[in-house]
Amino acid sequence: MTLLASSVIAQAAQPQPWEQKHKQLQQQQDIVFTRLEGVHVTLVARVQDEAPALLTRLSLDPPKTRATGYGLLPAIRGNAPQATVLPKQTFYSLRWLEGRLREELEKAEKLAELARGTMEIEPLVAHFEKSLKTLRNLEDNLSYHEKWQEAVVRYPAYYRNKNKLVALAREMNRLITNNGPPEQVAGLRQQLIENVAPFNPTPGLQILYAEGGEMVLPVTVCTDIEDSDFLRTFQEGVQESFSRSPAARAARFAVDLKWHFIGATTLYPDGAPHRGAKIDMNAHRALFPGCPLVLTSGASSLNARVGSRIFLDTGPVSQRTLAHEFGHLLGFEDAYVRGYDGEPGDAYGVVFVEWTGLTADLMGDSDRGQVSEAMIATLITAYGGPVVE
Repeated sequence: MTLLASSVIAQAAQPQPWEQKHKQLQQQQDIVFTRLEGVHVTLVARVQDEAPALLTRLSLDPPKTRATGYGLLPAIRGNAPQATVLPKQTFYSLRWLEGRLREELEKAEKLAELARGTMEIEPLVAHFEKSLKTLRNLEDNLSYHEKWQEAVVRYPAYYRNKNKLVALAREMNRLITNNGPPEQVAGLRQQLIENVAPFNPTPGLQILYAEGGEMVLPVTVCTDIEDSDFLRTFQEGVQESFSRSPAARAARFAVDLKWHFIGATTLYPDGAPHRGAKIDMNAHRALFPGCPLVLTSGASSLNARVGSRIFLDTGPVSQRTLAHEFGHLLGFEDAYVRGYDGEPGDAYGVVFVEWTGLTADLMGDSDRGQVSEAMIATLITAYGGPVVE
């Protein structure tokens, strides 16, 4: 081995500055938790004497992890109110985390002092719950950095391209904020969509034209889900978003979603997985015979692949979000980009920058967005078919 090669390997083995900072912040997080453990002991003693009913709110245990696995489905929650979708920038910074952990340590020490005093017990319990929840959120933020800081170092060309898109998003947002020329905003938005969320037509889909010029896009999705109520709720969500939206009504366009059921015993002739079993999702998807589009369960998190499949987890989900995921089956991407400020070698690593809502529609915001005229026009252009006599 050459000296140069040895030097390169040694450099690669050296921890990055952000890793050292990350380790320090994990230690700081542990100190905050230790202070809250002390508060917990004091509060438990007081609650037992003053308000035993509050004991159930004083758990240090992390929230129970949701059960996930084959055959388990999400609960349906209500839709959020629809709203105008605007570009939104979110930052993730280790320097910010350092400051927040310092604040939480001060709050924990102050809470310990209050807990030993005469302050009423119920407000103290509420403060404790809030502090513990905040600490867990900061822990999630630390985990985010552990995953993505390394990715910036490993894939520099990829992220340089993403940073160019972040710059475009910032310029578009600057124009929107300052009431800039609409044509410039539209041009930048189109440039972002073409790079961040290009439309990829799904093979085999074709619009049918009914008498009077109404357009119907039939979409058949294979599924092994046996819960007819859930499937009906999914269909209703798609109809509400894609067929009853003002844009669809104006264009006289509708989606006709149908299910093609394939039972687990057909997919697994030698024995189907038991309910709640952990399965290899990609291997499971491959078992659906001749099915371009699939809806199935068993994932650890809700996700979809354009023109292919939707994998469900068990987290509560709205009908509008299900319609958003269905939009991926039709060929739409998420309007989202992640880049960074700073340099990977900085003491705190990079500051991650995430832009959401780059399209003012359902794909830009799965909670509040709606199907837009542009989305309907894209579907008509992509899937326009012969007139049905």
